[in-house]
Amino acid sequence: MAVLHRKEEKIEVVLSKLPKDYTDAQFVETFIQLYSKDWGKIKANYIKQSQDKEPGTVITMPKPELYLKNVLAVYLENLNKKG
Repeated sequence: MAVLHRKEEKIEVVLSKLPKDYTDAQFVETFIQLYSKDWGKIKANYIKQSQDKEPGTVITMPKPELYLKNVLAVYLENLNKKG
């Protein structure tokens, strides 16, 4: 189940608001400002996974900030492959 729907569209909007030499922290901050409800869903999903896990198992979802950075990295990688 996808945590973040319409990722590419949202990433493009966030990137359009940032300078060319943005940092990952700026990306995350701008995403939170523009998509606070989605940010809440990402955090809630992470918290749920960490609370529901059995002792000794690994949480499969990265921390929320890292999740967004990974989403951005995958988007940029796919963008580079296309053109």
